[in-house]
Amino acid sequence: MHPSHEIRGTKGNELEGRKIVLCITGSVAAVKCPELARELMRHGANVRACMTARAAGLIAPQLMHWATGNEVVTELTGRIEHVELAQWADLVLVAPATANTLGKMVCAIDDTPVTSVVSVAIGLKKPIIVVPAMHGSMYEHKLLQENLVKLRSAGVHVVEPLFEDGKAKLAVTEEIVQRVIEVLGPHDMKDMCVLVTAGPTVEPIDPIKLITNRSSGKMGIAVARAAALRGAEVTLIYGPGTETPPPNVKVVRVQTTREMCEVFGRELESSPEVIISTAAPQDFTVEQPANRKLRHSEPITLKLIPAPRVLDNARKLVPGAFIVGFKAEYGVTDEQLVEVARDKLGEHGLDMVVANDVSRPGAGFGAETNEVVIVSPSGSKSMRSTKAEIAKVILDAAVAKLRCRK
Repeated sequence: MHPSHEIRGTKGNELEGRKIVLCITGSVAAVKCPELARELMRHGANVRACMTARAAGLIAPQLMHWATGNEVVTELTGRIEHVELAQWADLVLVAPATANTLGKMVCAIDDTPVTSVVSVAIGLKKPIIVVPAMHGSMYEHKLLQENLVKLRSAGVHVVEPLFEDGKAKLAVTEEIVQRVIEVLGPHDMKDMCVLVTAGPTVEPIDPIKLITNRSSGKMGIAVARAAALRGAEVTLIYGPGTETPPPNVKVVRVQTTREMCEVFGRELESSPEVIISTAAPQDFTVEQPANRKLRHSEPITLKLIPAPRVLDNARKLVPGAFIVGFKAEYGVTDEQLVEVARDKLGEHGLDMVVANDVSRPGAGFGAETNEVVIVSPSGSKSMRSTKAEIAKVILDAAVAKLRCRK
């Protein structure tokens, strides 16, 4: 096995077993293709590169061989590489896609390895994604826009470029990878409504100072992204976390715990099938916040009172939903973690509680990984993995349970 394959699956297994042909054309954005290929691999994909002559003049085919661990196609020979690649692929990704290549695709002109692979893939009804990159004026050209309409009507997926400095730049790698996962994903949550809470809340002490915690919102963002990629209609109620929400979900920003509870109650009126409360709302609020800035020279005593609880009425209001709660503890044993999770499970009538000890390495706020115990009425299991993988396990359980109920 080529050493580059060792990175496959290190960020997630959403693309495990999937075969992707990365078609590279003659845009300067081709310099981003090694990292794009490797990011696809980090999510489990097997990637092979196909390059036009212009692309090979910008980045060496040997670089793409290193990046993917697979031989690179730069010309068509008696081995009919365009047919073999298209038959092998689960998806063809043209990134960057120049105006020239997009025009040839529309007209079925097959005079480069890339356009030939695409032509065969269209005939085989394989999924195709194009990611345009060019000067902004070229992208705004009326006929190019008509070409994009024609490609979409033929079932080709288009990832819109990023507009900066008069250029239609290649979309960011994360967005391209997400679109690939979306197109190849199971779509087993299509037509489901999913409600997710994420991030911390804040409680004011005065107009400037506040009480909060170190929650980043990473876990909730991972859940929202995973559900959307599986076809769900996702609403994310998001406190002041530091993570960027995914682009394909409805986001409602809140500040205080009361605001989160009020928005949560309104969203429950639409009867979501899945409710996942990953947020870390404040347990206490200041009884009487000052209406002016408190001075350093003034000793003060704050009276804290219990804040409202987000999940209190969820089971009563949406009795048929699959409801997941999260529980964060600090410095407890595994047995204690299971015990508090079971208490929360019964108190709120939940289907699942995911508990973690934030004092443990790699399991605290802001980490990419987590160490959790997942508790349900049927038992418990421990899991240490990425937050994306934990999100997948939660959603798998939700889908299975809802199918049983139906």
